[in-house]
Amino acid sequence: MQPSKERESSDGDPMDDLDDLLDDDLMDGGGGSTAGADDSSDAESVGRTGSETGGSGRGRVGMDGRWFSAKSFVVALVAVAIGVFAGGAIPIIGGTIGSAAGVFLAAFLVGLVLSARRYVETGLAGAAAGAGTAVTSVLGVGFLPIGVDYLQQWGLPLLAVGGGLGLGLALLGHYFGRDLRAGLTADIGG
Repeated sequence: MQPSKERESSDGDPMDDLDDLLDDDLMDGGGGSTAGADDSSDAESVGRTGSETGGSGRGRVGMDGRWFSAKSFVVALVAVAIGVFAGGAIPIIGGTIGSAAGVFLAAFLVGLVLSARRYVETGLAGAAAGAGTAVTSVLGVGFLPIGVDYLQQWGLPLLAVGGGLGLGLALLGHYFGRDLRAGLTADIGG
């Protein structure tokens, strides 16, 4: 059994909420709550959660949501779009490989710059960029009616592969950016 974790930061991370719920379930044996001693700990955890969000009533999804933030999504989408354009403009390795590298690098920079974890927003931006790159690559090759015919036959699998590749690269880039940020901001213990 694990003791409840005390939070040191007020990021309002949904994974911390999940950890608290799991810790509370483990503390009372995984069963339902019993009357008496557990009521005070539940009230304490609700009060602690409310004070951490600042009492502003910030939701989980919205402009500044804890699980999905529209502002962070726009930042990630713009960064990934710039990365795809810059990566595709590289003369020798441009095209699909350069665009994929641009998605990774942009997600890396988003993870390095933003203080909160924004995997959902960055992943969605990367998936959109990957799917868009896959479609434009097909339409840009050869004669337009041939590309449209190819998209009619293979459009959904192409979108799935392109979106999946973009999602994977964006999540990986964001993870490495967050890891570097944690390494740069951590105190050196002696």
